[in-house]
Amino acid sequence: MNTDQLRALFAYNQWANGCLLEASAHVKAEDFTRELGASHGSVRGTLVHTVFGEWDWLRLWLGDSPKDIVRREPPPEAFPDVATLHSEWVTIVRDQRAFIDTLNDEVLNAVFSFENFQGEHREFPLSDTMQHVLNHSSYHRGQVVTLLRQLGLTPPGTDFLTFLLERRQE
Repeated sequence: MNTDQLRALFAYNQWANGCLLEASAHVKAEDFTRELGASHGSVRGTLVHTVFGEWDWLRLWLGDSPKDIVRREPPPEAFPDVATLHSEWVTIVRDQRAFIDTLNDEVLNAVFSFENFQGEHREFPLSDTMQHVLNHSSYHRGQVVTLLRQLGLTPPGTDFLTFLLERRQE
């Protein structure tokens, strides 16, 4: 993977996450937090898990210890509505972009050593951990789409090709 490809994939990821946050803003307050049997319970729980999964990895890439990250991560209850989560997400996106802007192909493909949240030492190319984050977010966006449908809403299209077509039109 090279940095141009990575930047494009993260731009897509940020766009798709933004689409789902915007769509989720139309969910009734009681439905936003309603337990729907998903892996993270509710629309809110799944969105918080997605957004803070990205924050967790960013913090690891920046050298924070897993213990510090876990201690600082807010619980889903800290986000009573989409607006509060969106505000945090904007900051995470800004910091994520700033980090990505520091990368070059050599750094991106170099081995990244870290301690995971279970205290185990791991080594992967940085690009692999970044691809993992993109896959994780995509997986949970699919869950949010299902939850929105269960609530009787029509979720937005977040396909990669839709993103590319929109960028061409801009």
